[in-house]
Amino acid sequence: MLSSERRIGNVSRRIAASSFFIQEGNFTFSNLTNEKEKIQAYCLRHRVFCRELGWVESENSLEMDDYDRNAVFFGVFNEEHRLLAFLRLIPPVNSFMLEREFAMLIGAEYRLRKEMDTVEVSRLCVVAEARKERLVSNSGTYSISMFLYKGVYHWCMRNDIRYLYLVVEYKIYRLLTAKGFSCNLTGKPVTMPDGVVAVAAIMDWREFEALNSVKRPAMLKWFSQYQSVHAQSLLQQPESFSLHQASA
Repeated sequence: MLSSERRIGNVSRRIAASSFFIQEGNFTFSNLTNEKEKIQAYCLRHRVFCRELGWVESENSLEMDDYDRNAVFFGVFNEEHRLLAFLRLIPPVNSFMLEREFAMLIGAEYRLRKEMDTVEVSRLCVVAEARKERLVSNSGTYSISMFLYKGVYHWCMRNDIRYLYLVVEYKIYRLLTAKGFSCNLTGKPVTMPDGVVAVAAIMDWREFEALNSVKRPAMLKWFSQYQSVHAQSLLQQPESFSLHQASA
């Protein structure tokens, strides 16, 4: 039997090596696999987190940190392969931002989950000019950020990831729960030095499915379907795998 630490390490290596994308309409969700795409991500993060929100500082036009080294990058691209939205997932073998920068958001009685089925979402952002863009499907009309969540959902299912930690503004947390995302707080809201009220929460994809099968079946149907024929073919070939606004 493998130790818990070794099993988590194995999952982290699978996470880092996985390749994935979904195409719908004029948009593509994928993981970022080359340096050119990652530079787009660092530039987008700079625009949102440095220039727009003022949450972090950067000496150049690229917003980067130590968590990038072991994170998996995801984004939504338009037809010109311009990055419109971004987030990263940090595997459990590495420190979460919640453990360091945002430890004050963890309640005294809360036990942080660091298991092989759990990752942390951070640096979620959408470029300003794309926030009103919409993707039209047979089951409804959805924002770019919802398409980003959908892509992460399918990638998580493929990699046996059930739980996601996230740190967001309290108003974003309320918006996520209103849209059907099952988010349970890890502690009380905290007012940050810049006046933003922040919370940390853990999201459970199984609860998401159970809740929306009743309350939002059309949305869940869209979440569960692939529109990309190529992406579907990848799912049928396990050997292809080595196996959201703004947030912190």
